[in-house]
Order: sequence, then C-alpha cells, then structure tokens
Amino acid sequence: MKIQLNLRFNRKDIRWYLLRLLSNLQFSIILLLLIAIFSIIGTIIEQNKDIAFYQTHYTLSNRYFNILNWKNIELLGLNHVYTTWWFLTLLFVFSLSLFTCSISRQIPSLQNARRWHFYKNPNQFKKFTGSQEIKTTQLNLLTSCLQNYNYHIFQQGKSIYSYKGLLGRLAPIFVHGSIILLLAGSVLGWVSGFNAQEMVPAGELFRLQNIITSGKFSYIPQEFSARVNDFKIEYNKDNSISQFFSDISILNPEGKELKRSTIYVNEPLQFQGLTIYQTDWDIIAIRFKINNDSIIQIPLKEVLLPNNNKIWIGVLAQEQDDQLSIVLSDLQRKAAIYNRDGENIMSINIGDSYIINNSTITFLNIIASTGLQIKSDPGIPLIYTSFFFLITSVSASYISYSQIWITEKSNCYYLGGVTNRAQLIFEEELLKISKMSSKV
Repeated sequence: MKIQLNLRFNRKDIRWYLLRLLSNLQFSIILLLLIAIFSIIGTIIEQNKDIAFYQTHYTLSNRYFNILNWKNIELLGLNHVYTTWWFLTLLFVFSLSLFTCSISRQIPSLQNARRWHFYKNPNQFKKFTGSQEIKTTQLNLLTSCLQNYNYHIFQQGKSIYSYKGLLGRLAPIFVHGSIILLLAGSVLGWVSGFNAQEMVPAGELFRLQNIITSGKFSYIPQEFSARVNDFKIEYNKDNSISQFFSDISILNPEGKELKRSTIYVNEPLQFQGLTIYQTDWDIIAIRFKINNDSIIQIPLKEVLLPNNNKIWIGVLAQEQDDQLSIVLSDLQRKAAIYNRDGENIMSINIGDSYIINNSTITFLNIIASTGLQIKSDPGIPLIYTSFFFLITSVSASYISYSQIWITEKSNCYYLGGVTNRAQLIFEEELLKISKMSSKV
C-alpha cells in the first residue's frame, strides 16, 4: 500500500515538474536558441544534395573542417536538417512549451485581469505610484473623465474600479498560438510537400519527373501534365535581359486545357496546390532548311566565357575542309557563322536565307527551353495565417493594460492605479484626470 502511494506521489511530482519546466520562460528561450542554431547550420550546409557532393566539399582531409566532414554530416542528418527526427522533436517540444505556458500562465492571468474588485480603504492607495488625493470634485465627474479616456467603469457605492486595454493582455496568447501555427505549417510543408525542376523546350509537354526534394508523406500527382506554349525574353536597350516569360497551359488527362497563364520571375502560376515558378532558360537547338529540302535540327552546346557571359555553339557542316559552326549569344534572332579556323565569315538573321557553300540555307527558328520549378507546400496557408495573427497580436501587445481605483472617504477622493507598460504616460494620465475633474 505504501509503495503504491509512493508511486502515485512520484508520478504526480514528475507531472508537476514537467509542467513547471515546459512553462518556464528560460526553457523556452533555450529551445528557441537551439532551433535558431540548427536552422543556421541548415543554411550554411547545403541541403538535400547527393552524397558525392558532400564527399567532394566536406572531405576528411580538410583540417579546418575536420569535425564537419561528410561522414558526420550524414550521421547527424545535417544534409537534411529540417526533416530530421531530432529537429522535429525540438519544434514539437517548443510548441508544447508555448501551449503549456498559455494554459498555465497567460489564460489565468487574463482571467484575473477580468475580475474586478474595489478598494475602499485609503491606505490601499499608498502602494500606487502617482496616486492622487482630490478634495474638490464629485464621483460622477471622475466617472465622466474616465469615460473620456475609454475606461470600462464599475461602481459600488462610493468606490470605482475601471480598466482599459484588456486586448493587450489577450495578445500574448495569440502570439503563442501564432507561433505554434507557424511551426505546424512549416512541419506540414517539410513532411508533405515536394519540389521538382524541369527544363522544357517551347511547344513540349511535361510532367512531374525530376523530383528534387520530397517529404515522407508527399503526394505527387502522376496525372499532372502541362504544355509550354511559348517562351520569350525581353531585353533592355543595352542587350541585357530584362525579363523572361513562359506561356504555360495546364492540361487534363484528355489533353483539354484547364488553365493558361504567362509566368515570369516573381509571378508564378498556381493550380490546385501546385505553384510553377520561372527559374531559368536555355537554348537547345536551331532549325534550318537546305535547298528547300527537309528540315534539319542541330543541337547547340552552352559555353561559359571568362567574363561569365554565355554563348551557344552548333556545327552546321562537319566536312573536314568546310567545317562551319553557328554561334548565338541570345534569343534576338541573330547569329554568326564561323569557319574551321575560328574566323567569322558572316552574320545572319534567323528567318532569312543565305547561300553558303553553294547551298541555300534558310534558318527557320531557334528552339529555347524554359527552366521551371514546380512546388507543393500544403503548409503555406497555415504559415500565411500565422503571420497575419502574429503581426496583429504583436501590435496589440503594445496596448497598455491599465487599472484605476477610486474611493471616497470624508469628502476626499483617492485615485490610484497600475499599468503593465508606459508607466510615465499612465501617471500623466492620472494627473490629467485629477485636474479635469477638479476644474469641472
């Protein structure tokens, strides 16, 4: 019997200890710092790369980063920090700490703030900073002055209790709730979202094939298909790129168009939880016709120049004596023809015909491809909602919660109060109320 009682008391002690620990502010701050530190590590170390990438960049022989080698990165899960069990556990414990603090501290504090009581003994006003004694006024005048300052007033006989700014006491609860909602939305996105990248030539269909990252519970719609109708680039006067655009159609399994939109950087297409972003572009081929015969398409290879500019090179003719190459630097329908010695023999315009080596060559068009990122993040609505409530509640938390008590004794009125912030402004407010009621 004694052993059972001891076990019950021990379990009760453990529960109270955990409750006090989870509602402790310092414990929450430590958890928040740990989350921030591991988030920084996840920013510094590239995430979700192949093991070969870490073996190349985080070698065991690097004396400066000997501890941070690829084996330790793989062992600790630092190559996918945000989906490791220990990081998700940290988020869960931190959310539980905020929830416990709200239940055990913030809500009882709010309930106490809503309870109104009266001070009837003048000695009770001595504890208030900036308390006032008014001899030439009346209780109804003081009530009117409090109303002018938006106080809620309760009266019992010759005593008054008033308060304002209760929203400021409610705000911390919403701050905690917003942070919990934010963490829940982030975790939902990590475990059930995915990220795909596709390089699609203009005029071609594409599906979700090149999945870069995906969560453990991600659903990738296999029936999704879309078509890149067109791709174009807008240039500045100095030939630098201003913007590039992709005209995309979302198709159903029968090929019928469900939605069509032109996307560009910072203007994605959204469809049934999927977001398609414009990320990159490339030139993959050029099409031409020789002597009005069949159409020929040759691939172009991207070459990065020392000044970080790009050009695209393709071979028109591969005869040993008459090897010709075509070079493009952009999509402005201009190109140059070079011989086997690297000499520029002529400049051309795409769409025109030219006689080259006794043959009439008509350059038809350039085939470009657009780089698309297709992303699904079910947690985005929760994250946006949490930020809305977080911004609102943080702003509301700056509202001062003020309480004022008034009582009358021997034709003398005693006025005093407390506030949770802006003490000097509150004392000035008490002084103004005292002066206004005396003048009236």
